[in-house]
Amino acid sequence: MHIGNIQRRSNGTIDIDFYRRLLWREAMAQFFLGLGQVGRLLIRSIAMIATYALLLPRNRLPPGAGSIFVSANVPLLPARPNI
Repeated sequence: MHIGNIQRRSNGTIDIDFYRRLLWREAMAQFFLGLGQVGRLLIRSIAMIATYALLLPRNRLPPGAGSIFVSANVPLLPARPNI
């Protein structure tokens, strides 16, 4: 922060309030710039997640076809009883 003229009050003292307001404005500007960067990052990450979710394949295989536990069509009850 470079200030050319020193702000003085009517009685000749240095106006500290002027410099406080100036520093406050600079701090708020930096805060909102950082907040904007975080917002952009958040929007990008949400867009990437939404794109990934929308581009996933859906129901390519019938239910159970991709299961590792059932590899063949095996009936639970035999067609003819063994006598």
